Amino acid sequence: MHSSGSFRRALGILAAITTLVPAIGLASTQVSGTVQSISIYAGTATTGAEVIISPALPNGTEGCSGTPANTLFIDFSSTVQPDGRALYATVLAALLAGKQMNFGVLGCALNGAVPLVYRVDVVS
Repeated sequence: MHSSGSFRRALGILAAITTLVPAIGLASTQVSGTVQSISIYAGTATTGAEVIISPALPNGTEGCSGTPANTLFIDFSSTVQPDGRALYATVLAALLAGKQMNFGVLGCALNGAVPLVYRVDVVS
């Protein structure tokens, strides 16, 4: 018979593993394109920035349903560092400096409509 302390520790370890495994095991999509515009939304149901790129993405990127397929979303509600605000600042600085960017997207935002940005690479 296990003590309740051992059982609680085992549950804690299982919770930690369950939290880490999806983040490590999920595949993501690399998106390249020229940023055409950035729109920032505050105080709405979804707070963040919409990034419009060219050329358009293949329809259904990350399983997202929205059109046009040239839109990415940076969510400001994330508390994981770097958060959405830091990603937005990187995009804005790179855009103002005339740099090219690549984006890592994983999953969908805005009710499943557009790919969600989790990484920004400044490449030139």
